[in-house]
Amino acid sequence: MILADGQNERVRIILRETLEEIASFGDGGRQPGQFYGVHSIASDSKGNLYTTEIYEGKRVQKFVYRGIASMPRGYQGLLWPRR
Repeated sequence: MILADGQNERVRIILRETLEEIASFGDGGRQPGQFYGVHSIASDSKGNLYTTEIYEGKRVQKFVYRGIASMPRGYQGLLWPRR
């Protein structure tokens, strides 16, 4: 399950059965991958994620699905720029 956490400016990935957070990404800001009041989240039939923001950000961000891979647990940081 994916949760938009506007107060902490992150998107969280949670196991539905236990409600355990397995990963999260994002931070406060106005750059790609950062959020300024992330409010809603949706996905399309291709697995892409879309987030919307409130406050003065007022934008939609698209996160492109690139397949399933192993991922370390915990905070993933910002998705942009890739270091």
